[in-house]
Amino acid sequence: MGNIILKITALIFGIALWFLVISQKDFQLSVEVPLNFVKLPETMAIASKPPHFLHITVEGKSWDLIRLNDVVKDYRQNSIAMIVDLQQAELGATRIHLDGKNFVAAGFPDVHFVDPENQLLFVDLDIDTRITRNIPIKSAATFNAAQGYLIADEPKITPEELLVSGARNALTRIIDIPTDSIIFDSLLTSEKYNVPLDFSTLPPFVSPSDSTVQISVNIQKMSSKTYNNIPVNLIGFFSRDTFALEPKTLSVEITGGAQALDSITPEHIEIAIEYNRFAIEDADSLSPTVKLSLPAQINREMAIKAIQLKPEKVTLIKKVDKATPKDSLDEATP
Repeated sequence: MGNIILKITALIFGIALWFLVISQKDFQLSVEVPLNFVKLPETMAIASKPPHFLHITVEGKSWDLIRLNDVVKDYRQNSIAMIVDLQQAELGATRIHLDGKNFVAAGFPDVHFVDPENQLLFVDLDIDTRITRNIPIKSAATFNAAQGYLIADEPKITPEELLVSGARNALTRIIDIPTDSIIFDSLLTSEKYNVPLDFSTLPPFVSPSDSTVQISVNIQKMSSKTYNNIPVNLIGFFSRDTFALEPKTLSVEITGGAQALDSITPEHIEIAIEYNRFAIEDADSLSPTVKLSLPAQINREMAIKAIQLKPEKVTLIKKVDKATPKDSLDEATP
């Protein structure tokens, strides 16, 4: 029994001694850390695409390296990084050598940067003049009305442009900024939606003034409305004393958004047909054309879905004189 206790005690002391030796020895570790740029003058901006992260080698005690490795696994952290001071930067292309002076490891004073063997660590930068520019916003969101409803107008983006700050060469290449590709289904009422902007296509080191936009969607219930006794106009070159249309008025049934239909009056509806069409198409009865002179707030293409005439066709007729030569002769006979 005593031998077992002695063996266990010796094992524990051996492990403790091993840990003590290990903890006093320096080791090296390869890690990926952020590359950060600081103190760049406000009149300048980075126009190139330097890497966001760098693979470097650090040296330190085993326990420090274990803890440091856990920290750098979080890609959002900036406490352990390679820092480039651009306070004295000049316009144009430049190559910056990186060494231990650029390494920062907050909370790890005994961990040090190790210079690569037989090579230099550097980063290439292109510094340009900083400008601000309003860039149009393009919606990539999809809006679908519920069954029995419709989208009565183009969704409106507010604001229509986004103020962006960055390098001149980078900003002049941007055509527009899209929103996220979000789908809104089965919409029943008009709403305003906050939609994130998609910055994935933007150049690096560009600063937008906002990250979301508001999109207004006009949803209306589908409805139908009939407008009666709308006159039909026969247009073109013809003798108005000889030809006429039958019937002279029609009913017009319009299908579309309920609010849009409420804004339409008979004065907004015009029905017409060309006299020459009857000869060209060799027909006595034809469907006339309906023209809607809608109020400015109505989107004709989206708010109006169908127009139907009742009856669908009009007939070109030749007027009959009230008094024929035979009638006149009869009246002249005693």
